[in-house]
Amino acid sequence: MKVNMKVKSKKRSLLLFAVVCAVSLVLQGCVSGESSGRSETGGGEAAGGPVELVFSTHWVGEDGKAGVVQKIVDNFNAQHEGKAKVRIDSIPDDDIYQDKMKTNLATDSLPDIFTFYYNPVESQRYYSSGKLLDLKPYMSDSWAQNMNEDVLSIGRFDDQLLAIPLDQMITPIFYNKSLFEAAGIDTFPQTWDDMIEAAEALKQNGVYAFAMGTGENAWSAMLLYSYIVSSIGGPDVMRNGLDDPAYVQAAELLRQLFGYAPKDAIGATYQQYASHYLNEKAAMIVNGPWMISEFMEKGGEALAAKMGVGTSPAAQNGKGKQGALISGVGWTMAAKKQEDEKRAEYAAKFIEFFTHPDNAKQIFLESGEIFESTNYSIEDGDPIDPISQEILKKLNEAPQTFDYFEGMTSSAVKIEFPAALSGLVLGEYTPEQFVDMLKKANSE
Repeated sequence: MKVNMKVKSKKRSLLLFAVVCAVSLVLQGCVSGESSGRSETGGGEAAGGPVELVFSTHWVGEDGKAGVVQKIVDNFNAQHEGKAKVRIDSIPDDDIYQDKMKTNLATDSLPDIFTFYYNPVESQRYYSSGKLLDLKPYMSDSWAQNMNEDVLSIGRFDDQLLAIPLDQMITPIFYNKSLFEAAGIDTFPQTWDDMIEAAEALKQNGVYAFAMGTGENAWSAMLLYSYIVSSIGGPDVMRNGLDDPAYVQAAELLRQLFGYAPKDAIGATYQQYASHYLNEKAAMIVNGPWMISEFMEKGGEALAAKMGVGTSPAAQNGKGKQGALISGVGWTMAAKKQEDEKRAEYAAKFIEFFTHPDNAKQIFLESGEIFESTNYSIEDGDPIDPISQEILKKLNEAPQTFDYFEGMTSSAVKIEFPAALSGLVLGEYTPEQFVDMLKKANSE
């Protein structure tokens, strides 16, 4: 029996897992096409030889999708042997990867196939550059039928289709059920007042409430701030600039919650603060399903079994609803504009192949990441881990979905946020000054 999962979003209710004809995709291990430190442009094929294309990606190395992405590339190459070959250009850090793609865009040196993180501000740089391949002429009927049109609209610009949205970024509040139970906490906090009470109980039991830090891009703290802002200002608050009072109110609460974070939180990188959670010294962390692989690597099934999936608490008199989740389009895939028609054709074919329902499903089964733009079905007996099942359940039950702060502002704000947050937590800036710093960065 097929299970169809419905995914909620802010202005639509779309069927993520539509019933499709399941075709088994044989994932075979071919010789690795992964490389690094090589030219980002393909080509150089002999006359009559295969088209050679470069796919730059950070889904390599220890990334949870590295193995399945390599298999997809290998399968594409096997299917088009003698005609086209895609090789991976490895950039193993997503922040470095994003910066590199922006540099490549500015210097007209984009790889043949690449991804960029969707952001209504930053994505316009790609769309308006004139350097992206229009995929619209290459979209066959079968490809179109496999995609959700309302999500595809995110990649449309000036009557062109310049990018294909890929994963749906869902970032719940993971919590350690055993640590909660030991502190006498029976249920996940329903309000922010409940959250403070839970944090106090955990502290009395010798446990940090939140694993988060202000180093790098302050990822988990930024996501927690997103939850607080949206619970106060509502699900659309981040679409209307930074003037809403919710930003200042949320900054005050975030500063308070940092009082229940590890003592090394100021300047702490993801690896540093995540280790507190993985070592069961902190009870909560805001992150995405890609962290499931870290649970398994650190403590196997025993640690994974302790993991709970929490949703947004409600704010007093807030416009956001309890039970909401941060959810939205994450990465999008695009190709650079080509003068050679064969190169353009096979770049589009690769994107079609990569987003085929069989491959999208395999990525979900192996990494827990959901492809928002691709219709596929889940069968009884499919090996879905319990944490992914719980995330999907909570997503389907969510009364609202929230944006995340970094995804709705400029790269200048992303850069400013960690420094401003450090000052806020240390008491150097008031919540008003913290928000003013973000506004200033946003206007530059």
